[in-house]
Amino acid sequence: MNRFPSLTLRAVGETLEVEWSPVERLPPPAVRVLDHRPAAPRLTVQLRAAPEPSDEEVREAFVAFLRREAARRIPPVLAALADEAGIPRPPHVRIGLTRSRWASRSSSGTVACSVHLLFVPEALFRHVLLHELVHVEHMDHSPAFHARLRQLDPLSESHSRALRSADRDYLPPWLRFSAP
Repeated sequence: MNRFPSLTLRAVGETLEVEWSPVERLPPPAVRVLDHRPAAPRLTVQLRAAPEPSDEEVREAFVAFLRREAARRIPPVLAALADEAGIPRPPHVRIGLTRSRWASRSSSGTVACSVHLLFVPEALFRHVLLHELVHVEHMDHSPAFHARLRQLDPLSESHSRALRSADRDYLPPWLRFSAP
């Protein structure tokens, strides 16, 4: 994995500077991501100095950080959008790392969101969440579903088109849907 200087979370309007710090004696795990917010928009990545952690170990540490971040950031936005739209809040929100979807809604009402959502622009982030909320009223992609989505997101068609290439446009290469 290429070492990168920052992590841009467009959905929440935040860029976190990333500082890489080799540590001689680092007990397991071999990589730790330390979050310095709110004092500073900065992450410190502590890495075992020798043997150097694998790219997969570094990726796993960042995915763990992103899961925590998404679990903290996404549910309140989803709840606020539901309230604004007059749609019942989902009973459960699950955060994961998906291979092909930004989010989904189950018939039980659970909304599953990918950590990938943190990287897309706010308008696309809101569009995905509204899309899943509209499934409360329409569990299909019928004309009524799309009409309701357009009511809540007048640019829904262009946002939907933009999502088709959003993994290439906004996700770091090590996190893209097509990444191993």
